[in-house]
Amino acid sequence: MRLIVYKKRFIVMATALMLIAVILTGCRIIPHSRFNVRQYVFKKYGLWNVSISKESEEKEGADVWTVVDKKNDVEFSVTDLFNLGHDGYYLTDDYEYSLVMNKSDILLDGFDEFECVDNSDNPYYPVKFEFHYKNLADLRKRCDELEEIYRRLSKMNSEVAVTYSSILDFSFKDEVNDKLPDVYLDDADISFKKSCGKNVGDEIYDEIKLYYVWHAYNYQWPVLLDDITEKDIEEMLAYEHMIHVSVVNADETEELIPDVISYRCWELTFGSLYLLLKEKGFDVTGYATHYTVLAPSGIEYEFSYDFYDGDGIYVLADGEKTFLRNYDDDFYISTEEIEEFFGLDLNVR
Repeated sequence: MRLIVYKKRFIVMATALMLIAVILTGCRIIPHSRFNVRQYVFKKYGLWNVSISKESEEKEGADVWTVVDKKNDVEFSVTDLFNLGHDGYYLTDDYEYSLVMNKSDILLDGFDEFECVDNSDNPYYPVKFEFHYKNLADLRKRCDELEEIYRRLSKMNSEVAVTYSSILDFSFKDEVNDKLPDVYLDDADISFKKSCGKNVGDEIYDEIKLYYVWHAYNYQWPVLLDDITEKDIEEMLAYEHMIHVSVVNADETEELIPDVISYRCWELTFGSLYLLLKEKGFDVTGYATHYTVLAPSGIEYEFSYDFYDGDGIYVLADGEKTFLRNYDDDFYISTEEIEEFFGLDLNVR
């Protein structure tokens, strides 16, 4: 009997301590009301002309309120979730997704190169405007169109912010390698959350152009290089987040190779390696997309953006296939292999 009393006291004390902890941490322990939902959509999106279901509906253990934006005639959901590590009960919604997907015909009218993409697996970017481009002139046009799309969206609701995705299409992909998976060669997916403002098209163009110039230069793609200027390259190389390459000498001093860059700090593309080897005085024959080079060991290595098969990316060492330790299938060679082949100790940062 005494044990039962102790157990009851323990449960009461534990419950009290939990409530105190919840209060002290500011957690909400009471579900949100219909009035709270109205406050939520007004504060987040400026929505005041709405209708809200009289009662919430339980779905997968959470209370879901149905809300209609009367101005745009869009129905969406507000969900009341509970997570002790997320301040107890908190509200979330699918308004941006519902608005864009329901009004996509209006938003994209006249812009055939765009589509509204369901990205609902991403809680931060549940929907996005996606477009393809082939060169800088094409990109400029797409960015101007995207600015108009954001302007249309802003007229529907100026508080909504939707991301975009730009995909660079290589018009010469089949000439490079028709076996390489698309996602590694021609899928340049960049996302930024944007709301309509002055010169948003210019801002997006500058952001994507920086990547475009980097991509052209890093891989040394001839067609893309023909589309950019020396000034574009200089501005890209001066970008503060660019990864540069140095050669570590025998005395531990470092020689910066200013014209060579990388995307990751442990490898270089075939094109960047070409520039590095030329800079260091190696006997290189050919072009950045396909070349041979004589190593200090006397072995002749051949690199090409065509050297890919079902087993991976490879180079030819005196005519024999040598597969690289590459896990991404995107024509990179590791700094370890560069040192192994050519005796160059690199610091990439």
